[in-house]
Amino acid sequence: MWELSGKFSGDRQYSRRAQSRCGGEWIVKIVTSLTLFFPMYNERETVARMTSKALDVLETLTADYEVIIVDDASHDGSEQIADELARQHPQVRVIHHPQNLGYGAALRTGLQSASKELVFYTDCDEPVDLQEIGRALALIGPNADLVLGYRIKRYDTLRRFVYSKVYNWLCRLLFGVRARDVNFSFKLLKREVLEHIHLSAGSVFIDGELLAEAVRCGYEIVEIPVEYFPRRSGKSSFDSLSAAFYTLEEMLAYWRRTRARRSS
Repeated sequence: MWELSGKFSGDRQYSRRAQSRCGGEWIVKIVTSLTLFFPMYNERETVARMTSKALDVLETLTADYEVIIVDDASHDGSEQIADELARQHPQVRVIHHPQNLGYGAALRTGLQSASKELVFYTDCDEPVDLQEIGRALALIGPNADLVLGYRIKRYDTLRRFVYSKVYNWLCRLLFGVRARDVNFSFKLLKREVLEHIHLSAGSVFIDGELLAEAVRCGYEIVEIPVEYFPRRSGKSSFDSLSAAFYTLEEMLAYWRRTRARRSS
């Protein structure tokens, strides 16, 4: 349950107090500003609904928020829908890639473009209930610089289940990332984290790279269970063998760079 009230004393910006019950105690958070962004590639059927949900939820959490849609060169009309949403809502921004650069590049664009104190990102195909952001906000603070969601139930194909298990194991083995669900698209972080890490992945390894860099820099990471909603429309390209090999290639390249950095 979330309650909203008041003004943040000592700050000219109006903000909301997000109060939630967590672990039997009431935790009060002052949310001064929040960016929510998601990458988009040919998501004509979901982008308007996703943006509407994001605006509705963010309005209950803070008066200072933005929604960023990173269009990775869509060509199904979703790019035009996104532009119209930005015209209708001043809190919405659309960033267009001139050509398809991939998931990692889209996430990097969103992270680099975020202007608010806290940054949340997810995917355009509505994988989570955005109300869950409130639970993550209740945890962010001195003991949590990043809050990750992990899927309670995954609904994976056998191939994707194997990919995920191997991928999470490699992230733990190579980089010390002890997350249950490295690539799940539910992540909240302080924007200051982004000022101290370097991201370069173009594949879905971008999530692993983000967490590996956060671990390397000593940032605190916590996890929460989140209900997952499988894609209802469109098609994911993450299950292909070519995508898996590209991800592995980038993972090993990052591992070699970190080894070289430690030995220099």
